[in-house]
Amino acid sequence: MRKLLLATVLGGLPFSPAVAGQPIKESLVECAVLVELLLGEQSFAPGSSEALDLYTKAAASMRREATHLANDGYVTGTASKKRELWHQRWDAGDWDNPNNRQDLTDWWTYCFKLADHLDLKLAP
Repeated sequence: MRKLLLATVLGGLPFSPAVAGQPIKESLVECAVLVELLLGEQSFAPGSSEALDLYTKAAASMRREATHLANDGYVTGTASKKRELWHQRWDAGDWDNPNNRQDLTDWWTYCFKLADHLDLKLAP
C-alpha cells in the first residue's frame, strides 16, 4: 500500500530530479537544505521581504514535515549529507555561471511542486 501511495504521489508530479526511489522525507530534507543554502547564512528580519519570508517558511515547513515522517535525528543527519551534496553539485555543475543552472532550476521547481502537492503551508 505504501509503495502504491508513493507511486501515486510521484506519478502526479512533473519530472522529478530526485534520486529514483528516494523517500519523500529525504526529498523534503534535500529541498529544505537547497532553499537554506540559496538564502545563505544571513538572518532575515521577518517582514523585511515577502519573498524571503516565503522561502524561510518553506524550508521550515519542509523540515517539519520530514521530521513528522521520520524524526529529528534523521533530518539532522540527512541535512548534513545533503548540504555537502549540494556544494558538490554546485561545483561540478559550474553553477556560478547562470547559464549552467538548469538542474538547479529543475530542483527548485520540483521542491515547490512537492510542497504544494503535500499541501505544506508556505504563505508567510
